[in-house]
Amino acid sequence: MKKITITMMLSLATIIAGYAQNVQVIRVEGGGMFANSASAAEHKEIAKGVMEFMYDYRFLRDTTDITSESTDRMILQVGYGISKFSSYRAMQIDSLLRVSTTGQIEANPDRYIGGETYSIYKNYPTGKFTMTDKIATDWFLVEELIPEQQWTLTDETKEILGYQCKSAKCSFRGREYTAYYTDEIPVADGPWKFGGLPGFIMEVRDADDHYSFTCVGINSKVDRPITIPEVQYNKTSRVKFYQAKHRYDTNPLGYLETVSGIKVNVTSNGEAREDLNKPRELTYDYIETDWKNY
Repeated sequence: MKKITITMMLSLATIIAGYAQNVQVIRVEGGGMFANSASAAEHKEIAKGVMEFMYDYRFLRDTTDITSESTDRMILQVGYGISKFSSYRAMQIDSLLRVSTTGQIEANPDRYIGGETYSIYKNYPTGKFTMTDKIATDWFLVEELIPEQQWTLTDETKEILGYQCKSAKCSFRGREYTAYYTDEIPVADGPWKFGGLPGFIMEVRDADDHYSFTCVGINSKVDRPITIPEVQYNKTSRVKFYQAKHRYDTNPLGYLETVSGIKVNVTSNGEAREDLNKPRELTYDYIETDWKNY
């Protein structure tokens, strides 16, 4: 097993270690440790984008503290018969990584990390959803049949970006959602895995207000291709992916040691930080909660 020993002071928020042609960024926040890699993947074009929709994605890192809100700017790329939902910030970082040296990344690692790591492809392949995501340095791919969402239309209305929107409610994979959609946009799609309404979904939020997606911009003239990373994937099921993600989120250093063969020792003021090697309880739940039932 490769051993990496990192000595750090408690006041240091971000440290880095280079290996396997990547820069591994390790961040200490609130007594926990999170690992991520700063490396760009090659992408394959799978469709031409014809419209783009920007969303503000909001979720709580601690469901008992409304001030723990985290946000990301997401982009829904729509092509003919296919769409991709992913992090716009992650897309920008990927482009930046392609023109940066290892030295530049090491000098300013915070500039090269951030953004949600998942992408949702609808109707790719035909009749299916494909999700790609990254856990530490490992890429995962999950294919599933397009799930049916049983929406109940309601009388509530709302204006978003100048569009008159109607509302609908549904229960989906452990959460209750309210969506606002408009029939003034000739696209039957929406953020994340949402769809199946008679119009375009401009906003969705769950009943507990832990997760929400709100459309904040529309571009009807685009030439950006829809792409998918060309990497070696761990092809798995949705439930097994969440199981792996939970192992990583509750014990990132343990995950790296088990899966990647990397040993990270952390010390502070000459004392080993054994607490960072122990599993911790999450203060939030994933957007899909039903995986725990399997």
